[in-house]
Amino acid sequence: MKVRTVTGARTITSPPNGGVTVLGASAVDILAASDYRKSFLVSNQGTSKLYVKLGATASAVQWHFVLPPCGSNDDGTGGTVSVDGYVGVVSVISSTSTGRVSYIEFG
Repeated sequence: MKVRTVTGARTITSPPNGGVTVLGASAVDILAASDYRKSFLVSNQGTSKLYVKLGATASAVQWHFVLPPCGSNDDGTGGTVSVDGYVGVVSVISSTSTGRVSYIEFG
């Protein structure tokens, strides 16, 4: 696993319960716009594809990244994307109603 250092980060923000959010059938804004964000990372923790959009309302036809699924929930083999310098809304949607996502924001 590659680990990278984020220099200058003053805060690190992630959701509760180990950072995993269970998704339904609708798009979810996982990160609000923040002028203080330096970077963020999104990781697929579920067994279905995860669509990530730099903006609101991700869908299966409107996305910037498609993250491949894990072999089983939370096994750490799902796709991950790291983005530097984007300060807008980040939304996700799963290809099924049982998607799982973890994310972390560096500010």
